[in-house]
Amino acid sequence: MSHTVHSYAPDRTSAESPLPSRVKCVACHRMHRRDAFGADNMALSGKQLSSSAAVAVQNFILRSLPPDAFARLRPHLRRVQLKRQQILQEAHRPIDGVSFIERGMAILLARTKRDGQIGVAIIGRGGLAGVPAMLGTMRSPHRCLVQVPGEALQIGSKDLRRAMDENPMLRQLLMNYIQALLVQSSQTTLCNARHSLEGRLARWLLLSRDRLDSDTVPLTHDLFSIMLGVRRAGVTTALERLALRGAVQKARGRVEIVDRALIERMSCECYQIIVKEHQRLIGGRLFEHAL
Repeated sequence: MSHTVHSYAPDRTSAESPLPSRVKCVACHRMHRRDAFGADNMALSGKQLSSSAAVAVQNFILRSLPPDAFARLRPHLRRVQLKRQQILQEAHRPIDGVSFIERGMAILLARTKRDGQIGVAIIGRGGLAGVPAMLGTMRSPHRCLVQVPGEALQIGSKDLRRAMDENPMLRQLLMNYIQALLVQSSQTTLCNARHSLEGRLARWLLLSRDRLDSDTVPLTHDLFSIMLGVRRAGVTTALERLALRGAVQKARGRVEIVDRALIERMSCECYQIIVKEHQRLIGGRLFEHAL
């Protein structure tokens, strides 16, 4: 049974792979080259999770669907495990499906051969990976990589586009998400060009916290340097300043948010712009579904 439970308010609580049906295991997709993150260069093929009992759906896009709309989509969804450094979308490679994030966090990366990679958006249970497959363009120069392990609900691109044709509400909801993602990436561009490193770091910490719904952000200095487009030493200095003011505590491989209100004051305006637009577009009623 599905029923309305609450409204999604990311500014207060939480914001925000190809589906290779012909392949039976992750190993079939492995290529032995490793990238700058140490990730295997492989197509998305999350390990399907089997359970005798249905699990509550966590993704806010799917939970925004009324019960009858979700029921039509449900047979095409499969719950999979997401591992750290798993590639959900490889640059310039065909993308066969979409991953609705249930738990964990993925990062959308842009890159050039000369300058390397930089983070342009982060995706949690308020979003999805695989927008090109949803649009039918099937590939992108951007890469999407899991950085915090979790779970996702995956669906093939043909099944999703068929459902979008049959359900105008689903189509509009997904178009809304694309706009929210565009706002996040474009605001990130402005932020990187105009705002201080401390303000940008505070924004990334807040967005990461929102998507994980946890004050523990398990990200390394190296990853923050890629997300911010600065050297690791700059991240270390910025984190030390946040820690000295009592906003965070540093630990190996993670950052603990101690005073969220202080970090919000230290963050630039970009955080609120991103959050409010996501809330406006995806922040309606939420329903309870299970899969």
